[in-house]
Amino acid sequence: MKRTLLALPLVFSASYAVIAHAEPTDLGAGFSLSGNAAIVSDYRFRGYSQTNFRPAVQVGFDLAHSSGFYLGNWNSNVSDFVFPEGNLEMDFYGGWKGALGDSGLSLDVGALYYYYPGSKSPKGGNYNNTDLYLGLSYENYSLKYSYTPSDFFSTPDSKGTWYLDGTANFDLGDGWGLVAHVGYQKLKKQVNMDGDDINHYVDYKLGVTKDLKGWVLGLAAVGASKDNWLPTKNGHPSGRLGAVFSVARAF
Repeated sequence: MKRTLLALPLVFSASYAVIAHAEPTDLGAGFSLSGNAAIVSDYRFRGYSQTNFRPAVQVGFDLAHSSGFYLGNWNSNVSDFVFPEGNLEMDFYGGWKGALGDSGLSLDVGALYYYYPGSKSPKGGNYNNTDLYLGLSYENYSLKYSYTPSDFFSTPDSKGTWYLDGTANFDLGDGWGLVAHVGYQKLKKQVNMDGDDINHYVDYKLGVTKDLKGWVLGLAAVGASKDNWLPTKNGHPSGRLGAVFSVARAF
């Protein structure tokens, strides 16, 4: 992706692949280890393709403690057009999550570091980025706020960019599920493919899933309200409405 606009990655949950629950491996002393893997037809992050509408393979691992603290890593291939001289995204995150008394609410607070080995920005440096996040969940609903305290993926003077993400998952029975997502991205110092200023957009997703003995198949419509913020290699709007198919499994 050309940095006159901005390259974007996706958080560990950003792959848009829904992972079935799997019992984590007990490591003793309160620690447990779990993993997840997925193949997606298009890696979308906040509505925008990171792979030029091409497939991605994604793998993640989580180390959790009974106290609520956790560390994790999530990885995906990305396009070297989006991230010049880089074709891998590695996300490292850590934080704490747990119940808020007897309210039924759960809190998740932490930090996420996006790392793109070998990537080089035209402005100098790389596209690495750090987000701080705060999330709340209640039953099958979740709300998450992410804030970038430094320049947003190497974009000059873009400190303070933020993103609000709401997601709901519904069990339809017999292994079927419905997932709905809407997000609001606040931007600073950004222009679209036509050179016009863009200071925000809304991304969305609506999809169905089917659990087949731990293998979760997913099909979702994904896009962004202002789809021409970032171009693909062939000059198409990378946020345009599209279908994303996924196969995922937790282990």
